[in-house]
Amino acid sequence: MKATGDHMKKLENYNSHTIPDNSAAPENPIVFRKFAVSNRPEADKSETDKPETDNTRQEIIVLGHCLLNPLARVKGAKPAAPVDPKGANVIQLPCPESMYLGMRRREITKDQLDHPAYRRFCREIFTPFADMLEDLAANGVSIRIIGVPKSPSCGVRITSVGGEPGKSKEFHHSHAKEPGVFMEEIIKELKRRGVRFEIEDASTQ
Repeated sequence: MKATGDHMKKLENYNSHTIPDNSAAPENPIVFRKFAVSNRPEADKSETDKPETDNTRQEIIVLGHCLLNPLARVKGAKPAAPVDPKGANVIQLPCPESMYLGMRRREITKDQLDHPAYRRFCREIFTPFADMLEDLAANGVSIRIIGVPKSPSCGVRITSVGGEPGKSKEFHHSHAKEPGVFMEEIIKELKRRGVRFEIEDASTQ
């Protein structure tokens, strides 16, 4: 599923500060942005050390797996920009590629992963997370999903495409402005459930 130009404009017009209303499925429940978490200066630490109350932190950040665990990335891949989740409510997504293909997998692209079995696997591993996010959204919690730039599975705005089938000495690929397979399945499932959320890529280094 590739977003058309008109569809992308609708997504970008979504007001992310609107209080979620789950009485009906929203027409445009997502927005794409760029995300970065910077380390807070020492002088501000006292603020983050204050006890939480029911009226604070009404947001959950859903992170692509390797943003917290770079060891899951394909061997030799440049690590994603580090994310410091301190003080945030965080859910770490599973890494579909390492679960499906193992840690000794070779470099791969979205085109090579875009088949029914892998999409079904992505939906299956995301279902428990979708249940939790649907419940959180129904209770007024804002949801932000942070993807991994250029990942064939977890990219949001840009993903790796191409890669010729068959035996080859060199691996050639390019990048396309579209989500990866796992993120596409996440977007479709949360939209199907009428869950409002923001979704964006982490900043590149």
